[in-house]
Amino acid sequence: MGQIVRQAPSSLGSDTVYAVTTSASNVLSANDTRTSAVLQNIGTTKVFVRFGAAPATGGSKFFSAILAPASEADGGDGGTMTIDYFKGDIYVVCASGSSTLIATEFIR
Repeated sequence: MGQIVRQAPSSLGSDTVYAVTTSASNVLSANDTRTSAVLQNIGTTKVFVRFGAAPATGGSKFFSAILAPASEADGGDGGTMTIDYFKGDIYVVCASGSSTLIATEFIR
């Protein structure tokens, strides 16, 4: 017999557009009901992402990922990442200039 896989239903928790600057900001606060999240850079400057703490882009270089810039503002081709199972804080920052980020959270 085949194996039955049950998937927990999820719904939209938040879907927000953020201005990202050289000051780190928490775009998704810790959430025990988060099942996944999606981040997309829709601005024209790199966005540095870090899980659990603010990213540092200077000499320390503490970050988890870099989202590539879009070819034009709201171009839709900027870096995207899907985050599964992480329930902690998610922070973003630009090393210079500013960008725009969409952060979408799914919850159970």
